[in-house]
Amino acid sequence: MHTNKQRIMKSTFIVLIAAVTLTACSTSKEATNTTTPAATSNEPVKISIYTNQQGAQAVDPSNPLIQEIEKKTNAKLNITWVPVNTYNEKTKVMLASGDLSDLNLVTNVFDSQVVQMATSGAFWDITPYIKDYKNLSALPAVVWDNAKIKGKNYGIPRPRALEGIWGVHVRKDWLDKLGMKVPETMDEMYAVLKAFTEKDPDGNGKADTIGLTGQVDPDSMGLYGWVEDVFNNNFGYWKLVNNQITIAALEPSERKALEWLKKAYDEKVLTQDFAVIKNSQAREQYMGGKAGALGSALNPQWLYTDAMRKIDPKADSYPLPYLMTPEGNKFAGQDSGNFGMYVIPKTVPQAKMKQILAFMDKALTDDVADLAAYGILDKHYTVKDGFKIATEQAKTENIPDVTNNLLQIFQKYDKYQRAYYNGIPKEFYDRSKKIIDDRSAFSKTNPAYGLISQTNLTSGPDLNKKILDMKIKVIMGKESLAAWDEFVAKTKADPTVQKIVQEMTEAYKNK
Repeated sequence: MHTNKQRIMKSTFIVLIAAVTLTACSTSKEATNTTTPAATSNEPVKISIYTNQQGAQAVDPSNPLIQEIEKKTNAKLNITWVPVNTYNEKTKVMLASGDLSDLNLVTNVFDSQVVQMATSGAFWDITPYIKDYKNLSALPAVVWDNAKIKGKNYGIPRPRALEGIWGVHVRKDWLDKLGMKVPETMDEMYAVLKAFTEKDPDGNGKADTIGLTGQVDPDSMGLYGWVEDVFNNNFGYWKLVNNQITIAALEPSERKALEWLKKAYDEKVLTQDFAVIKNSQAREQYMGGKAGALGSALNPQWLYTDAMRKIDPKADSYPLPYLMTPEGNKFAGQDSGNFGMYVIPKTVPQAKMKQILAFMDKALTDDVADLAAYGILDKHYTVKDGFKIATEQAKTENIPDVTNNLLQIFQKYDKYQRAYYNGIPKEFYDRSKKIIDDRSAFSKTNPAYGLISQTNLTSGPDLNKKILDMKIKVIMGKESLAAWDEFVAKTKADPTVQKIVQEMTEAYKNK
């Protein structure tokens, strides 16, 4: 049942969306009728950007990397950096207010709020313009296709490599110390995590380590999603079952994932505040040598290892190449090729919209993308045998932290993108490249990328919240597994849920 507060918030949200839509519609005619070509003046184009702050600090406008990027792109940037812990929440408020920057990063292309605003005319449909920009049009077709909303691109995808998004890291040095092999099955994984909790892997004589840490997102199991994926033999929220797109969490295999996580919680193998700690806190716990495993993409392995080695010089954060499903298959998830997109509000005139596309086109060049990823050549990195090596000055100037932020905007498509992290030694980079190559033979994508159910746009968020809340209650023992079974049966019988499944399946068959 909805509380009065929830009703008021929902009503306010609808009014705000309507306001944004009306604003967009009122300006779209003027913007569409603007046929003036993009300015050819040598004056830098002023662009405001709203984006994700992944590093510990926002990048100051006076930073030499920002200034060099501005020179290369002939732009003057006004960047609003929003810390990762509050990004999704603040983005929803920003979108609802209508107070948008010229470029705005939405991390979930198919968020119901984003889809509603896109299809109601709040953002530019850039589909007809992509062909006019060399680097944008050169992105793999799958990157653009998986970012389409009802067949149109309403934003510039933030490109991501297909391999390396999914995974879990373990302390390999702890494995070696305890004489344990790299886990391949979920039973072996549990045994490892239990040993990390109980057998003093850091050798300090204290019971101060835990097997697994992570964080739960507002709409998913977050950094614990890898557990569900392995048991479900599926990457993500939707699953193809008997030629139907279903909700993976409502399939029988999800129960096994909850059993596994509940056991980990009951036996204190899983951090006890798993449901409330933040992403940054979970990372600090892992990097600080207090946890032995963390759900994570492949590329931060050197971020983690470098931090750990300040405590233990032999530390090694190892991304597992795969885990075996209950059916005996190797599993790793494959990305959609994008992590969100940058939307341009329709309030931006057409001429400036084209200038912004030209700016983002330059952002994909080696010249700009390498600057954002590695810093300045011969100052922050050198090149040896084709491999970029960070200098001591890069560490002194905290370049890895700066580039972690800049890569949220300036990133080109690279198959081995997630093998690299600023400062990574070559042997770690080569190890990651091999994991990427190996995974490409068996990794699984999600069959529902790009599919939309109109009913899910309106009812999906509440449904997903109920499913997530129930998962957490079961893991913590506040609800039984028998109660979970009843919840699943009742949810699957709900006419709204059945309609969502029907619409998603129709979209899949028509794709």
